[in-house]
Amino acid sequence: MAKYLDNEVNLIDLKDGERNDYEEDIGVAEDEEEPTVLDFSDLKLIEDPIAEMSTNALPQTLHDCVGFLKELPLLQPNADQSDPSTIVNMINSYITMPSEASQRSFDGGASNILAQKKTAHSAAFGSLGHTVRPGCISLYKKYDIIYAVPEGRWWLLDPLASWVSKNISLDTNLIKTQDDQVLIIRIIEGQIGLITIQGVHYLLDVGTHVFNTGTVQFAGAVTYADKTYFGHGPYHYVNVPRGKNAKVWAEVVGPDGVKALVPRLIKEGEHFIKSTFFQYKGLVNISDEYIGHDSIHILNVVKGRVAKANCDNLPRLYGEGKHIIESSNFSYEGTVLISPDNLCISHGTITILQVPRGKIALAWNKNEPYLLDRPGLYEFNSNNFHFVGFVDASERRIELGSKKIIQIYTGEVGITYNQGHLKVLDNGRHIIDSSTHVFERFLSTKQRSIRLITYGANHKINSRHAASHKKTHDFTLEDDADFLICETKDLVKVGVRADVFYSIVDPNKCIQTLNTDELEDLVRETAVSTLTNIIRSTALNQIAQSRQISASSQSDVIATDVTAVGVTAEDEPDDDELDQQAAAVTYFFDRAHDEFMSKLHEDFVTRYGVDIANIRMESFKIMDTELANEIAQNCLTTAHVENQLSNLQGQNLIATQKERTQADCEKIKASAEAKSLEVLASAENKRRVDAAKAEAESRKVQTITQAQAEADAIILKAKAEAEAIRMKAVAEAERADLLSQTVLGQQQSLLEIYSDMVKSSNEGVNKVIYMDPSVNRDSPFAMASLDGLNRDLQSLSKLGVAVGESTAETVN
Repeated sequence: MAKYLDNEVNLIDLKDGERNDYEEDIGVAEDEEEPTVLDFSDLKLIEDPIAEMSTNALPQTLHDCVGFLKELPLLQPNADQSDPSTIVNMINSYITMPSEASQRSFDGGASNILAQKKTAHSAAFGSLGHTVRPGCISLYKKYDIIYAVPEGRWWLLDPLASWVSKNISLDTNLIKTQDDQVLIIRIIEGQIGLITIQGVHYLLDVGTHVFNTGTVQFAGAVTYADKTYFGHGPYHYVNVPRGKNAKVWAEVVGPDGVKALVPRLIKEGEHFIKSTFFQYKGLVNISDEYIGHDSIHILNVVKGRVAKANCDNLPRLYGEGKHIIESSNFSYEGTVLISPDNLCISHGTITILQVPRGKIALAWNKNEPYLLDRPGLYEFNSNNFHFVGFVDASERRIELGSKKIIQIYTGEVGITYNQGHLKVLDNGRHIIDSSTHVFERFLSTKQRSIRLITYGANHKINSRHAASHKKTHDFTLEDDADFLICETKDLVKVGVRADVFYSIVDPNKCIQTLNTDELEDLVRETAVSTLTNIIRSTALNQIAQSRQISASSQSDVIATDVTAVGVTAEDEPDDDELDQQAAAVTYFFDRAHDEFMSKLHEDFVTRYGVDIANIRMESFKIMDTELANEIAQNCLTTAHVENQLSNLQGQNLIATQKERTQADCEKIKASAEAKSLEVLASAENKRRVDAAKAEAESRKVQTITQAQAEADAIILKAKAEAEAIRMKAVAEAERADLLSQTVLGQQQSLLEIYSDMVKSSNEGVNKVIYMDPSVNRDSPFAMASLDGLNRDLQSLSKLGVAVGESTAETVN
């Protein structure tokens, strides 16, 4: 089953009619961009971990196994290491050996002593006998039976007894005789002893164990800390460290009561079992990518990867997480990375395709070509699906079986044959789903140019041979080899460098009429023959009058005039004649261009569907060496004359320029002097203006100061006069007040006033005119008399009385 983005149908796999109907139904936009969604969690073929098959559901202990032990059965010590006499007593006694059934209850102490042996030693006196040092024992033999003596001085009274070993230190983990009749085993802390008694396996606990039967075999001592596993007969000890699992085989009883040997992965901790079928296969890291133990399989798939495996002869893919599988038919094949670079995950019949934007997946499905171009994830689980590969969506030609995607650019067409009939494809994207519709190649309709060169027969043969074998043939040409050799009307060989521009305007007609591989040769040969005929009808002097020949378009013709060699200045043509020659040259090349286009343009369009757009003639060369040398010599002479003329003109220009330069220097000098004078005058005027302004300002300040002083003086004088008048008035008022207190004082005051008035009125009189008092008695200029004085006093008195009364009325 394939997954598509947003449940869309892959348009490439639809027929043309179905595609149009689908696009009308959903309104597909031609330039619509769809987001690329890549979510592996939605894929059904990638399995997620099963909750029922978690680590907790997998048996990881030995509790349900046959022979499970909570702890190991250990034989207890039968002697005290700190009391050597207990060791001697056990050697000199008949002791019972433990049975398999009573192993846990056997303590090896006095309760297991059957009877004491009859010894042959006794304490010695004095310095006689054998001395046993402290912490040691000595062994002697009698009738091949071993006896022991503790610390002290001993002698052997029986002549049949003899010393075997003297002063054996008890600070030894293992003491035994040569015949293994006596065996003293010391097990220290952290160890366990391994022995066999008459073929039966036993485990010794910490302490001192003494055996004197000769049937005990010591297999060694095992340190717990050094071993993750040890086994002794049916007894097995497994110590699984943290972060590990132990692979074991154990016997279990099934629901039907039948025992079976099954694999187990047991967890960390100590495990004990007594079973002859138990097998230990080593440790594994619980973080390993794959843990396999017979039918138990654990896959630890990290994020971003997919595990590949075969289970029950079927391919399986497992996603992120911990997977536990119990199957005897399982094989693990590693993991693959999920990344943008890994676009295809294939495992057996399972194929997962990750189609990014800009890629197209090619595959076969049920023997039919299958193209996937929509971004997204696709999953398939079928024997009929076979992935081929990815291609860029920008490739111009994508083909798989009968299905083809052709992308034709602007300026070209695609040549196809549908059931043998020509079908030209225009620019755009075309999808072909037919085995009889064959795409041949692309054909350019852009304008191309070719250089008109006359090639020989060998070149044509080599070109056709290279085209038939799809090879490019490089031809090395000399500098003049690209000239078209022609004969003029006067049989002079000239070379013309010309280019013809053409393009295919009707691809159907062009392909049906001729072989497009030979189109270039056809255009070149036809253009060469046409241009050769045109030049053959033209004289050399008509062509040689132009240095540059260009007909870049039908309306643009450039012809540069050339002066004929050997013509003097007197014979030099005037402007009208030059215009006529230029017109003649222009007319010739216009006529050649127009004649060439009229002969080939319409003919090629009508017959072959090819447009001859233009011919451009760049340059020409006279191929006759002698004639070319003569013309070249004439040109050199003309160039020499022109060079002399140019030198004279140059000298004239130099002299003229010198005069102009000198005049310009004088002009610049005069201008600089005038400018200097102007600057000086401006500076002097500015100085004078500034001085006048300063003087005016000084006068202004002086005037203002003087006026201010005068005003202040006037004010002070006025104030002084006012004060004097005020004081005088006060004094006068006091005097008047004093005088008014008496009649005589009043009259005197009036007379003084009158006197002052007369004196003031006569000030400035330069002449005195006598007047008869009798004529005008009342005139102030008249001579004073007593009558007049009396009369005046009375008048003044009346005036004073009237004024006083008026003042009193005003006050009242």
